[in-house]
Amino acid sequence: MSTYASYQLIARDIPKSLDRIGSQPVVERETEYYLANIGNVKSIDEFVKNDRLFKYAMNAFGLGDMSYAKAFMVKALKEGVTDPDSFANKLTDKRYAEFVKAFNFAKLGDAATTYNGAQTDVPKNYALQVDLGVVKESFAFTEAETSYYISNIGNVKSVDDLLNDPRLLDYAMATFGLDSETEPAATVRQMLEGGVSDPQSPANQLADKRYAAFVTIFDFAQHGADTTSRTEVQDGVPKNYVNATGMGLIKPSAEYIKGETDYFLANIGKVRNVTDLLANKRLLTYAMATYGLDASTETPKTIRKMLEGGVSDPLSPANQLADKSYAEFAAAFNFAEFGDQATSQDSVLKDTTRLYTAKSSLGLIKPGDDYVAAETSYYLAHVGDVKSIDDLFADKRLYNYVLSSYGLDPGKQDPKLIRSVLEGGIRDPESVANKLANKAYAGLAAAFNFEAYGEDATTYQASHQPVVDKYMRQTLEEDAGKTNEGVRLALYFERKAPALTNWYEVLADKALATVIRTAFGLSDSFASADIDKQVKLFESKMDIPDFADPEKLGEFMTRFTSLYEIQNPTSTAQTSVSVLFSQPTTIGVSTDLLMAMQQLRF
Repeated sequence: MSTYASYQLIARDIPKSLDRIGSQPVVERETEYYLANIGNVKSIDEFVKNDRLFKYAMNAFGLGDMSYAKAFMVKALKEGVTDPDSFANKLTDKRYAEFVKAFNFAKLGDAATTYNGAQTDVPKNYALQVDLGVVKESFAFTEAETSYYISNIGNVKSVDDLLNDPRLLDYAMATFGLDSETEPAATVRQMLEGGVSDPQSPANQLADKRYAAFVTIFDFAQHGADTTSRTEVQDGVPKNYVNATGMGLIKPSAEYIKGETDYFLANIGKVRNVTDLLANKRLLTYAMATYGLDASTETPKTIRKMLEGGVSDPLSPANQLADKSYAEFAAAFNFAEFGDQATSQDSVLKDTTRLYTAKSSLGLIKPGDDYVAAETSYYLAHVGDVKSIDDLFADKRLYNYVLSSYGLDPGKQDPKLIRSVLEGGIRDPESVANKLANKAYAGLAAAFNFEAYGEDATTYQASHQPVVDKYMRQTLEEDAGKTNEGVRLALYFERKAPALTNWYEVLADKALATVIRTAFGLSDSFASADIDKQVKLFESKMDIPDFADPEKLGEFMTRFTSLYEIQNPTSTAQTSVSVLFSQPTTIGVSTDLLMAMQQLRF
């Protein structure tokens, strides 16, 4: 068959052609070996020492003739592609950079051959969010102020009580965007005493509605002494305050919080002294976390010293610290004063559990390692089953885990925005994720790249199936080239052309340049002309973006394969002249079309 006919036979059904290649015994055997073993490779040395795997990978990227140059490839792999000046990035042939990106040991280490953003990045991010959440200084302040508010707001029974506690007043007003330090006390009193029931009240008369919002919650005029016992004050204000300060710690589930509290209440009565408390890590963690302390980082010696010292003596160890977290902890678990009855006090059974529940629900107490492990296990066990955006939205536990891992509070995020972020992906610079100032959205879209990988997004591994696909395509082209080099050139060009951005890329690739010169009717000697002049001529004949248009690319491939056939006839009995002037056949290109093509600008 002619070059054109052979090319069309393959190109019109690439998947079928690839299936045919994949079914060849040698190809099938090598592919099975590759997929069965590549995930076990944990280092560059292991990779290059396994000749069978390494050659398969090199062939997949069209670098089979360089399989012997292992030192060269080791250098490229070690430097990676993150640095623009890395060895692979500085090479003119971009196949090396593509290879290193697929086997990115420099960036991913021993996870290079198993990496998938949804399976690797998300759990790491989740654990990081749990451990860090936000800047420690701002978190510590928010946690301390919230603890104080929750512990003391119930004692406020009037406007005077609130005004007499600057710390509570600061917290309450800040929740509504008001600054108690700049607002005159007389104005604050006037607003609170006026309430909001009367449309003519001072708060309602202001154009700025922040005061009205503040007074609506702290409506002493309507609720009197019961004002601060209402849910809006007890729970709503802390929730709004924490949200306003941008806290990003993972908020554990209600089931987890209840489970920890139930365990605490069921077992704390068995604790008779400091030694008993130190012996039960789960109880100790619960108790200390309630008062802003981390049992995993504080030494047993320090904890014992603080608790045994109590808080009655102003010079006790806990009272000597500027950070009052230990003093609050020692005051609640007051073994120094109550001895073996300390854990039966309301400060332990009521205040501690109430404070723990409230702070945990706000995300101010990080969940324990067991919670993180359980959530991560659930995630990893089910994320591979997520084949679409709808699947992710359908499993709230997964959805919450994913968003939380990128510092996005599931409770505050608009599901419509999240859907548009995932649908747009990251390939288009103008996609929703790329245009949002918060780069957490781009990170989310990169990990769950449904736009690029479809239903394989949660299982996609750059070193597995994509390499196999490249190997199959490379083998298909090589197989075609055994009988007709023009068909191989055509298939190669068809694969590369849509991604071309300028003519200099074409000139840098010998095969691409050969196709262009043939299609434009230029002699091989033209390759020695000034590069800029070559580019200028190419630009006069065709716009490079046209290669991304399937129809225009198809027309170009018809031109190339037809002119290649004229220069390199597949049958010695059929000369170039006979191809030009013989009657058209049922497969191929008519004489009229060939003559017309010479006059066209593509």
